[in-house]
Amino acid sequence: MNAVIFGAGNIGRGFIGALFSGAGLNVTFIDVAKPIVERMNADGCYPLHIVGGEEEKIITVKNVCAVDGNDRDAALEALLNADIAATCVGAKAIKYIIPNLSAGIKARHAKGLKPLNLLICENMMDADKYIRDELLAPVLTAEEIEDIGLVETSVGRMVPVPKPSAEGENPLKIAVEEYGVLPVDRAAFKGEVPEIKNMVPFAPFHYYIERKLFIHNMGHAVCAYFGSLLGHEYICDSIADPYVRLLVQGAMLESAEALSSKYSVPVKPLLNHASDLIRRFGNRALGDTCARVGGDIPRKLSNSDRLTGAALQVLEGGNFPVFICTGSAAALYCYVKENAVEEKDVTETLCSLTGLSADHEITQCTVKMYAHIAAGETLSEILSAADTELHEKLGMIV
Repeated sequence: MNAVIFGAGNIGRGFIGALFSGAGLNVTFIDVAKPIVERMNADGCYPLHIVGGEEEKIITVKNVCAVDGNDRDAALEALLNADIAATCVGAKAIKYIIPNLSAGIKARHAKGLKPLNLLICENMMDADKYIRDELLAPVLTAEEIEDIGLVETSVGRMVPVPKPSAEGENPLKIAVEEYGVLPVDRAAFKGEVPEIKNMVPFAPFHYYIERKLFIHNMGHAVCAYFGSLLGHEYICDSIADPYVRLLVQGAMLESAEALSSKYSVPVKPLLNHASDLIRRFGNRALGDTCARVGGDIPRKLSNSDRLTGAALQVLEGGNFPVFICTGSAAALYCYVKENAVEEKDVTETLCSLTGLSADHEITQCTVKMYAHIAAGETLSEILSAADTELHEKLGMIV
């Protein structure tokens, strides 16, 4: 069997390529980075460094090759021969793969080939709907788009951006954590779901999407922003601070309880998942940075993403997201400093980023917690202020 992966970056090589190769598939990456494409074709394999587990090890990911995404004929040939595909390019770059993807679907439809399932390995809510809209008319007809299964996934493996290769080191080498399970949307597949080790089909899948975004990604982001406030370069140093850990735990607990209520699932497994994530955030061998995890603040504060989206869900569930709002306040503080926003414009800036009104409860709480941060209070004082705010809010809710 043959697999095609759009994107030979950290998730493409570090997770999905290894997943497919380990299942015995021949893997073709489509990427525009010429040095990566050339080296992969020269070697036909690449090293994967598993770090932070009981025993560090390097495995060789075999049966791989690559084509340049600008070579439309080569990309088309790869898609015509594919039994399964995946996209691992990042949310902002999805639009750039649409020409190759749509050409492949049109050609497969014309030849009467079986539908192609595309695993969408992106941190993006409703990524399947977004790609479908991008593919539809005038690109594909309604009949042609039925020949692609848009399968959402929950990418839980942490793979930081690779550091520049040392002289003589293989540029394809990438470090990843040991965790390597990929939940996928069973209901979205066209035809049979292939059996691939560590790929876990599940339905209804939106629970997994929200668990990833509103617990994992949200907690990771909160850790990054408070780490940045403290001057930490690495996530592992940030989560090692006891006050950061308590703030992150508080935010994840709020979201876990909301998810438990919304999907009628036991809260204990969600709390165990959150605890395991905090342990994994401390994986020093990954060398993950606060700058990487906290990047693109406008997207992360938008009302459907990890911070504001999680806060809204907690509010809808009948609780108040004080700790998530405190994390949002830290993100806002970083954004204000990076973009030289005047203090008088802070509330207006927050509203433009979140899409919420100035009198919204979440806006008011975030601005209130922002004031504590802007005043230069210690994390101990900020944690105390969050506890006080929570008790006041709980009294109001009760």
